[in-house]
Amino acid sequence: MDLDLLIQAVSQYRYLAMFGILFVSAMGVPIPEEPLLVASGLSVGWGNSQYHFSVLACLAGILAGDMWVYFLGRRGGRWFLQTRLGSLVFSEKRQQRIERLYEKHGAKTVFLGRFIPAVRFGVFFFAGRHRMPIPKFLGLNALGAMVYTPLWIWLSALAGERFSRSAAAQKAAEAWVQKGSLILIGTVLVVIAVMIWGAGKRKASH
Repeated sequence: MDLDLLIQAVSQYRYLAMFGILFVSAMGVPIPEEPLLVASGLSVGWGNSQYHFSVLACLAGILAGDMWVYFLGRRGGRWFLQTRLGSLVFSEKRQQRIERLYEKHGAKTVFLGRFIPAVRFGVFFFAGRHRMPIPKFLGLNALGAMVYTPLWIWLSALAGERFSRSAAAQKAAEAWVQKGSLILIGTVLVVIAVMIWGAGKRKASH
């Protein structure tokens, strides 16, 4: 979705838009979370929204959507995988890859999956299928979301304050968040690589 449209939605509906769009995004609709976080931060920087309320609305939308994915896997996982949509979302190869990742690393996969859009939906879906305890899933997912959601909104708010209401603010916020996302995802990938290496080393020692 275009950033200008998101900014208009947030300007008009504020916290309701933050919650609703992120809820739909987390459910698997192809709307990246980051542009909405940018729009929310710009709204804060331009004085239209409060920082803490924006963070709460965004976190609530993200976590509510993620819980929907979790319960889809827990209650209707087998049915969903047999549907046409399920076969498109989860190819046989992708199912096996996520299953192996989850079986090896379990809870750590849920936390780290929060940071990687390409695997997020699948990891949460299979967490539900494997019936991970709800408090454990919610806690790990919330911890991951709280690592970056306040940060992205804060960075975008700084851009909004610095450039006022202008295209420059949008570009600056997008650039900062994009660089931050790449750094964060890179860090997560390094952590995953270390986990896999450590697991292989432990297995070899046994």
